[in-house]
Amino acid sequence: MSMLTRARHIGRHRGKTPAQLKKELDQADCTLIGLATEIDELRAERNRIEAQLDAAGVELSGARDDLRASRKLIRHLEAVVLLRDQQIDDLKRKIDVGVKAEHVIAPTQPVPVLPLHASPQAAVTNPGTVRQTSWGRDVETRPPAA
Repeated sequence: MSMLTRARHIGRHRGKTPAQLKKELDQADCTLIGLATEIDELRAERNRIEAQLDAAGVELSGARDDLRASRKLIRHLEAVVLLRDQQIDDLKRKIDVGVKAEHVIAPTQPVPVLPLHASPQAAVTNPGTVRQTSWGRDVETRPPAA
């Protein structure tokens, strides 16, 4: 093999030129800077999202406290309503018993309305006379002679 052939052969199979290597190095530096910028942007976005998550956690904690307080108030009000319903039922039962008793008493035992002066509690006008009052009739009697 001649020297010229040998030089051509080596020239075709040799590595990259310094200009090509410099160009690839510049491209790699640009890619590296681009990736570093993207990493910084992603970190900033992650920090923003973490801050939102923390704020949401605080709001959720407050909402849970409000929910607990509301449920406690609801249980208290339900107990009050239940007690009120029991009292209403008890009063209805008492009214029913009273109405039934009134229907039984009314026809069998009429109650007369007495004038005020005929009342058993009326003041005695004559100390020598004792008024005996019975339902509806007054009888003046003298005290028994002793």
